[in-house]
Amino acid sequence: MRYAILSDIHGNIEAFHAVLKDLRKEGLQRIIYLGDIVGYGANPRECIDLLREKTDAIVAGNHDWGTAGKTDINSFNAAAQRVIKWTMSQLSPEHKDFLSKLPLIKTEDFFLYTHSSPIKPQEWRYIFSVCEALRNIKSLIRKEGCFIGHSHIPAAFMLERSGKIFADTRLTKISIAKTSRFLINAGSVGQPRDGDRRASYGVFDSEERIFVLHRVRYDIANAKQKILSAGLPPILAERIGEGW
Repeated sequence: MRYAILSDIHGNIEAFHAVLKDLRKEGLQRIIYLGDIVGYGANPRECIDLLREKTDAIVAGNHDWGTAGKTDINSFNAAAQRVIKWTMSQLSPEHKDFLSKLPLIKTEDFFLYTHSSPIKPQEWRYIFSVCEALRNIKSLIRKEGCFIGHSHIPAAFMLERSGKIFADTRLTKISIAKTSRFLINAGSVGQPRDGDRRASYGVFDSEERIFVLHRVRYDIANAKQKILSAGLPPILAERIGEGW
């Protein structure tokens, strides 16, 4: 089966539309979403509605649960807190109820999907280092691999049967041995932070065990203007313009 792995739209409808247009040509069977539909961008309602229409499986991100009142936002930076409070004012009770009911983890066949990490996902930990990735891969019981978001930075980590771990932090395309377990981050649709401002998403072939990262151009100028027009922190417009 070939399916799309998306994460971290963060209210950026322009980026989301561009990704949906791009993936239509891929002939995919499913779309998996790894959390943070809202936060930072100016179109939270539209992103929720469109994602619910298009996506087969969705897990919660920290901004989703923060907006729904299920995660304490005091640990978020000032700009993120401000956007979450604004987002709360933009959403209907039904939208908030939907966000509150999103699960932290989904498991299907031999794979696990979560926003931050398979170990204590409710703590919203970031996985950057090989050591962190190794610990989380080893926690996968009867699962071959895990897909995550949260950091907005694409990366892949593979643990071979020999115990050797391989890391790809310049992710474009990888082939995963059937004897290896893995953890893959497909980056961010709406706010990439790896220096490439194009929207990011992945396509995974579960039979061939091949993952391909896709980058898509979108109307960044319009997304930036919406953030500013909504009175949200200007740094958020700057970030999507620079990809950091």
